[in-house]
Amino acid sequence: MRGLNGICSWLAWGVMLLTLSTVVPAKAAVPLVLGQERISLDHGQLSLLEDPGHTLDWQQALAAQRAGAFRDIPHGVGEGYSRSAFWVHVDLERDAGVTDDWAFIVGPAYLDRVDFYLLRDDTLLDRFSAGDLIEDPEHDRHHRLHIVGSRIPEGRSELLIRLQTSSTSVLLVQALPGAKVEAAIGGRLLSEGVMTGILLMVLVINLLNGIWLRRMLFIYFVVYEACLLITTLLISGLMREFFPGLGAHEQNLLMQFGVLGSGVLAFIFFREMLAFPFRGNWWVYLLFWIGIGLALVGGYYALQDEYVRAMAYINVYVTLFPLVVSVPLLLGWRAFNAEQKFRAGGCLVFGLFVSVNSLYTIGMVPVTLGSTFIAPVMILSFQLCLHFIIMFSVRKSERTLLDMQRRAELSGREAGLERSLRRAHETFLAMFAHEVRTPMAVIDTAVQSLGVLERKENAREQRQQRYRRIRDAIKRIDQLLQLSLVRGRQEIDPSSEPGEPYDVSGVVLKVMSEFEPAQRKRISFALPPARVTFISRLSEPMLGVVLRNLIDNALKYSPAEELVEVNVWADRQRIGLSVRDYGEGMSDYAKQRMFERFYRAREREDVPGLGLGLFVVKEVVDRYSGRVEVETGAEGTCITCYFTEARL
Repeated sequence: MRGLNGICSWLAWGVMLLTLSTVVPAKAAVPLVLGQERISLDHGQLSLLEDPGHTLDWQQALAAQRAGAFRDIPHGVGEGYSRSAFWVHVDLERDAGVTDDWAFIVGPAYLDRVDFYLLRDDTLLDRFSAGDLIEDPEHDRHHRLHIVGSRIPEGRSELLIRLQTSSTSVLLVQALPGAKVEAAIGGRLLSEGVMTGILLMVLVINLLNGIWLRRMLFIYFVVYEACLLITTLLISGLMREFFPGLGAHEQNLLMQFGVLGSGVLAFIFFREMLAFPFRGNWWVYLLFWIGIGLALVGGYYALQDEYVRAMAYINVYVTLFPLVVSVPLLLGWRAFNAEQKFRAGGCLVFGLFVSVNSLYTIGMVPVTLGSTFIAPVMILSFQLCLHFIIMFSVRKSERTLLDMQRRAELSGREAGLERSLRRAHETFLAMFAHEVRTPMAVIDTAVQSLGVLERKENAREQRQQRYRRIRDAIKRIDQLLQLSLVRGRQEIDPSSEPGEPYDVSGVVLKVMSEFEPAQRKRISFALPPARVTFISRLSEPMLGVVLRNLIDNALKYSPAEELVEVNVWADRQRIGLSVRDYGEGMSDYAKQRMFERFYRAREREDVPGLGLGLFVVKEVVDRYSGRVEVETGAEGTCITCYFTEARL
């Protein structure tokens, strides 16, 4: 079994740097000189003898010491998981001016039984014991903290210590004057309270996080934390404070199951932490399940009173486990996203702490006053570190999920817009086909009538009427084609269209020439005093579309005898063009809806048209980042469009 532990010895050298003590080579045991301060027996004061059969009494152990069977050790006892008992010898020396009331603190807290034999000249002066499975009311300085005391005679004396435990055979003894016992007890109780309080706080916080965020990862962690907290209470003996009827042996057995249960839950929790695809994850999962299986086997051995035997193998596995798991995690690190890196980092931190603690429990780390803090510091640091790693991971996951939701909403809106545009296109095509059919039928009928009228005399007026009907039909088709042109240009980014200079006044005159003579007489356009040259992404034909529809709309909705005024001007890198009529004006309702597709004011339903003219105007103006202003009242309506000039 000791040979099996030896495969981890190479890891011990790196871990030793984490301890608070300095490694000293083995040498002849030096006597423990009692003074006024606490003394830790980890500086070469001890010698050790293994008792595999548990057969030696104190006289036989003393005889073995006299015969040189004990070996000197540089630190405390660190024999790992062994079924042997161990005898420790130390020489004591107390001067006359030093108090004879001394106490001995035994650690760690999960030791079963430690017996002290105070000797002088091979004579037993006193015997006292500490541990979970022993009670010594006569010498106890605290009923739970493994602190016992005795009177040390002046001069030289000897102390034999026998260690027998069902857990790891790790032992550190500290000697302190009786006057300092109360302070030592207060410090131990404070540290226990702080550790228990932190564990409980982390447990509650993660429980609330799990309920609030509805994340099972927190629940797994809470279950593991609860088991670890219970195990800590069992190790420290606090559980018997809460349940006085709990016996020492039952507490010891529950502590063993708590350690194994914590291991199972830790493996399950970290299995969930790494529940994402990566190269080699099957290997990592297999290692987790092997660890869970070993812990369950350890539970069986604990029931058979063979806990030490099982833990010897389990701790070797736990020591090597993080090293093996880290290989696929590090190889796949670059492919991980931020959340996966948080999770994998948590597993690596977990592995570091567990490896250090496992090396300590199997005796690969020197047992010193500093190294006794490995377990509590490991538990606290690991819990806090893991808590924040989970929090960061979950927060990152929440942000990623929120980002995905936003993208999904954006995609949904884009899809909805696409469906709306598709329906609009379908509606437009259906409308276009239906509306074009009517003017085409008018044209066809008019052409046939003209053929008949050509053979009649005095039919000039009738022929003129047919010509007007043809022109009106062509204008309706032209309006539909203008709308088609605008819709087609909606798919083009205006910023990608080249700017082109042109004379706006020329565009107005060209548009005016397209109207019938009677309509042209009603259009009033005063040429500006200077040439208005427009350099814009808005092309000349598109500006003509805007003007044509504004003028046509004004002509329709104003009396036949009234003029329609057109004005053009330039002002601070922009141009403005306005069309004013002197009709009846619009109601507020009509003003709000005047730019909608197919809308026609009810108050002028007798006016022919499709309700597309102002819609086309608004489409063009919006597409080219322009602005439309409408003023309407009893004296008529004025529509003004502004366009920004592009500087090339």
